[in-house]
Amino acid sequence: MPSILPVLIVLAVLSPAVRPQRRLSKFTEVYAWRQITYDIDGVLLTQDRDEPVGLSNRNRRQADDEEVIWDWNVEDPNVQSPTGPTPRSTAPSTSRPTASNNSDENRFFIQYNNVPMGMERVGNRLFVTIPRRRYGIPSTLNYIDLDTARDRSPALKPYPDIRQAQSVTSVYRTRADSCGRLWMVDTGRLELAGTQRQLQTPSILIYDLNTDRLIHRYFLKQTDLPAEDTPTGLASITVDITNGNCADAYAYIPDLTTFGIVVYSLRENDSWRHTHNYFSYNPLHGALNIADQSFSWRDGIFSITLLPGTGDCKTAYFHPLIGVEEFQVSTCVLKNRTAINDRNYFSLYYVVGNRGEGTQSTMHDYHPGTRVIFFAEIGRDAVSCWNSGELLRSTNVAILARERRALSYPSDLHVTGDEVWVMANTLPRFGYSRLNPNDYNFYIYKANVMDAISGTVCATSFSNRGGFNATDNDLLH
Repeated sequence: MPSILPVLIVLAVLSPAVRPQRRLSKFTEVYAWRQITYDIDGVLLTQDRDEPVGLSNRNRRQADDEEVIWDWNVEDPNVQSPTGPTPRSTAPSTSRPTASNNSDENRFFIQYNNVPMGMERVGNRLFVTIPRRRYGIPSTLNYIDLDTARDRSPALKPYPDIRQAQSVTSVYRTRADSCGRLWMVDTGRLELAGTQRQLQTPSILIYDLNTDRLIHRYFLKQTDLPAEDTPTGLASITVDITNGNCADAYAYIPDLTTFGIVVYSLRENDSWRHTHNYFSYNPLHGALNIADQSFSWRDGIFSITLLPGTGDCKTAYFHPLIGVEEFQVSTCVLKNRTAINDRNYFSLYYVVGNRGEGTQSTMHDYHPGTRVIFFAEIGRDAVSCWNSGELLRSTNVAILARERRALSYPSDLHVTGDEVWVMANTLPRFGYSRLNPNDYNFYIYKANVMDAISGTVCATSFSNRGGFNATDNDLLH
C-alpha cells in the first residue's frame, strides 16, 4: 500500500494556513493588530514612509517650497447626483492643505498614528475606517478580503483604490444598506492635536458595492452645521430604506458634539436638523476610567438603531455616549422636516429605560430575528445585550463578553445577518498616553447571535408585558 505521507505534505503546502481560534467568551477573534499595515497596489507598508505609493503626479501637487503636499480632495468625475447637480449652496469649500514647518504633515504613512475606529462586514469584505485625527494616514476608507486574508494581522487595502481614496478626507464609521450600497459621512476635517483643519464641507458619500464606484456625494447645508466644531461629532450614520424602495432612503446622522440629528432624504436630495434635550449627555456619567486612563467626556447622541414600526415608519432607538439611558422616537417624526414646529414636538420622544451603572455605550444594533439589541460598552469594556421585548433595566441587560485589555474601548458594533461584529481600539490610551506597539492594541470579534445570547436573559421568550414601545399613532397624536 503506497504511503499517503507525500500526499499529506503536498496538501499541507497547498492549503492556506488555518489560524488558531482565539476566543473571548462567546466571541471569536477575527483579526488583531499591534499596529496597522497597508497593502497598496502590492506594496506592503510596514513602517513609516515619506513618499506616496500608487499615486501619479497628477494626484500630487507641489508647494512653493517644493515639498510634496497631498491633495486630499481629488474629485471623482463619475459621481452623479440622482436629482441633478449639487446645489451651489452646499458645494465644498476650496481650502487645501498648505505647507508648514510640521515635519509630519507631508509624510505619507506614520504607522503609529493609524488607529481604526469603525468596521463592517459586507459579503466577503470587511470595511475598516481610520479617521484622520493625525498626520500620516494613507487612506481613511479601507477593506480586507475575508476570502484571502489568512494572517492574524492582515494589511488594509484602500477602498476602492488609493487614487479614489484621496477624494475622502475622514470617515469614522460606515453602514451598508439592503440595496448594495455603502454609506458614510466624510467629516472633511483633519482633527489634529491642538488644531483643527476643515478641508471641505462635511458630506454624505454613497458607494455602489457592485461596481465599487462613488455614485453620490451630498454636501451638508450650513443649517445642518450650527457650530464650527460640529463636523467632529458626525461619527456614525444609520440608513433607513422605505418599504424596500432603494430610491426612497433616509440617513440619520447623530451629532455628538452639538447635540442634534441630521436627516437626509435621498429621494429629495435634501437634509434638515432635529434638536432635543435627549440628544445631550448626562453629566452624572461623564467620569470614565478606560485603559488605565481617567478622564471626563461630554459626548452626546452617538448611535441610532432602527426597530420595526408601522406603515412607512420605524422606531429609532438612540443614546448619548455619556449616559446610561436609552430613548426612542418614531422615524415619522425624523422624516418630517417641520416637526420641530409642532407645539408637542418635545413630547414625541420617549425614555425607554436605564441600562444600569457603568453601561456607557458607543454603538448599538438590532437583530430582527430575536428582537435583541447589542451594545458596545466602553464603561465596562464589554459587549452586552437586551431583549427589546422586556423592560429596559439593569437586570434585563446581560454581559456577553468583558475584558479590560482585549475589549478596551469597543468603538464599533454592528449586526449583519445572524452575526454580531465588534471592534475594540484602546482609544483613550492613544489619546491620553501612548500605545505600546509591541502589544496587540486593535481587535475585531464576531459571534453568532443565537450562540451569544444563549443562556442569558436576552434569550427569554417574549410576553405581552414587554418593554414600552409607543405606537406610531401615539407618536403622531
